[in-house]
Amino acid sequence: MTDMLASNLGAMLVSVARKHRSLNALWCKGTYTTYEELFSNAISIAASIAQHCPVEPYDRIAIFAEKETPAYTAIIASLLAGGGYVPLNPRFPLARNRDILIESGARVLICDEKHRSELEELLQGDNQVELILLPDSVEHAAVDLPQQLRGDIELLTLDARSVGEGRDGGLAYLFFTSGSTGKPKGVPITHSNVFAYLQGIRSFCAFESDDRVLQLFDLSFDLSVHDLFLTWMAGACLFSAPENSVLLSTRIVKEFGITAWTSVPSTAGWLKQSKQLGTDALPSLRHSFFCGEALPGSVAQAWAEAACNSDVYNIYGPTEATVAISWFLFQRSDNPPAVVSLGFPLPGQQLGLYTEEGKQAGEMGEICLSGSQVMSGYWQNPELTSKRFFEADGARWYRTGDLGRFDPTEGFLYAGRADHQVKIRGYRVELQEIEHVVRELAGADLVAVLPWAAEEGAMPKGCIAFVRDLGRPDQALIEEARLRLPEYMVPLKVVSVDDMPTNTNGKIDYRALAAHPVMAQKH
Repeated sequence: MTDMLASNLGAMLVSVARKHRSLNALWCKGTYTTYEELFSNAISIAASIAQHCPVEPYDRIAIFAEKETPAYTAIIASLLAGGGYVPLNPRFPLARNRDILIESGARVLICDEKHRSELEELLQGDNQVELILLPDSVEHAAVDLPQQLRGDIELLTLDARSVGEGRDGGLAYLFFTSGSTGKPKGVPITHSNVFAYLQGIRSFCAFESDDRVLQLFDLSFDLSVHDLFLTWMAGACLFSAPENSVLLSTRIVKEFGITAWTSVPSTAGWLKQSKQLGTDALPSLRHSFFCGEALPGSVAQAWAEAACNSDVYNIYGPTEATVAISWFLFQRSDNPPAVVSLGFPLPGQQLGLYTEEGKQAGEMGEICLSGSQVMSGYWQNPELTSKRFFEADGARWYRTGDLGRFDPTEGFLYAGRADHQVKIRGYRVELQEIEHVVRELAGADLVAVLPWAAEEGAMPKGCIAFVRDLGRPDQALIEEARLRLPEYMVPLKVVSVDDMPTNTNGKIDYRALAAHPVMAQKH
């Protein structure tokens, strides 16, 4: 078993790489990379950083690269150098990446060859970058930037015990998520936070060296952390799926005998509706994880039938709590629930239901989190930290903004977003309840409901439902909804969309739907 007492992730990974040096660590764009190759290259980059711009435990190393081998190498190198990595997403607007780079205060930037031409524009503004590395190039940068640096250190020469020694609480990564003010908010996660998460997941599901793990997520999405470190701490192989490859995902599973899958539920819902989840369609899968959205029971059931040899887990948690903080093992049933339970906390973590005043709630309350996985606070934002954290019952709690109930048998049950509730004609409405009814009536898994107002800034007068490939008359569905819902909750209109928009994380993009022409019409 991997030594979980290593001082940081880098030390732990080097120990694994030594043991499995001849095994494949990564598959990307048709090419395999062994542990020895991947870590030798990462060590070279880390040595260059240590020589020319030594970093401290909470220093940041930004990575501007496609989801290809250089990016994965850079993540390992950042940890080996002793800093925390900050992923920039090449698919984001350059201005957003520049804001993240400046806000992070990164002193080192690792960039792949594909984006070298964007460096000068990216580096405009008040950034603190001192060293730029182009690890996949054999020539010096053509732009007026510090020379690229490469070392030549063999894997065997690095003493794992000396990597990041005494840095258990140092920064592992700094991710930036959307903020309500339009400015990205930084979420700093330490090595201790990550180790707590890995230990929690391994308490019920441990990957082995023969596992083949599919990664669908962008490296700027924190669910990528789940795939990366659970795979590499086991000496298994990570299969990096191409961008926008949902269409190809089941083909990749079949072609390469993928054994572990993680995605947001919308991805599975899309595959189900595209009729790619036939019975026993994905027999190679042993472990399936879903996270990031409410998991409809119908989708979980279809997945369990397709991945006939796989455990199916619903895991829950925001970026602020290190990937996920609770888990639930879904069991096939003749009558699956509308939404799969969030389950129970991972070992050593806590979930609780609290009121806005920080008191324990009764039947329903806001889901709040505490434990060793929860970050200490937002990056350089004490005001937001004070809003989202509170002290109660001898613990420090983080407010998720999610509503929930607790069942002694099923655990915590998701009841929607606190900010997904609206008032329609004076009634407080949970839009998720309407989505559930429309989902059942339409026989569709990809459904989104938005509040509709007669004019911008006015109070909602009703709601609009969007359904992917609605296969029946919308008015008939509305009439049936009248038999299930109060009049004020019945959708004013049901709109069929050819393809439900999703954001870069694969979740339904409600903001994009809000711009649909039907939202500006009179109803």
